[in-house]
Amino acid sequence: MNRRKFLAILAAIMPSTAIAHSPWGQFQVYRQKHLLILTSREDEESYPYSKLLAVALNREQPNASARPARAVNLKRVYNLLRTKQFTFTLLPRNHLELLEAMDLDNTKSQYRLDLSPIYTFGDLVFLVQNDFDTNLVRIVTHALAESAIWLPDADSPLDVLANKKLHPGAYEALEKFN
Repeated sequence: MNRRKFLAILAAIMPSTAIAHSPWGQFQVYRQKHLLILTSREDEESYPYSKLLAVALNREQPNASARPARAVNLKRVYNLLRTKQFTFTLLPRNHLELLEAMDLDNTKSQYRLDLSPIYTFGDLVFLVQNDFDTNLVRIVTHALAESAIWLPDADSPLDVLANKKLHPGAYEALEKFN
């Protein structure tokens, strides 16, 4: 192939690669516009319950635009939470213990798991990243406390308040709720 043909082909290919894009930015915006509740496909209870939580949150706070989201497995949930790609998650207590064990085993990464519970629903725990805005956590927690009457297996606000590891925003909301 001569040089002119090569340059002509290269010139034809270059514009198409220059205008190609990744939807990553759009996905970031989607995550900012919606309160996504991350669950795992490995757990059959959490995804249907996350749909109920989305309904409850959207009923009390329509601007939350809550949506359920599912990761393929618990390891993927761990990686998404560890890298702060998701803010909220709903997990059974035994999966939470597995996540904590994964975090202890993960010595190579600079990213650590940093979650606090907001509310509990029987064996399911609704968690948030610790560095998430306290005022927003307060609003979400208040919406869940308001909906606890009709959410199945929802613990009473007083029972949730007894949890010593509760996020500060959740603690404030539940303290004022009672």
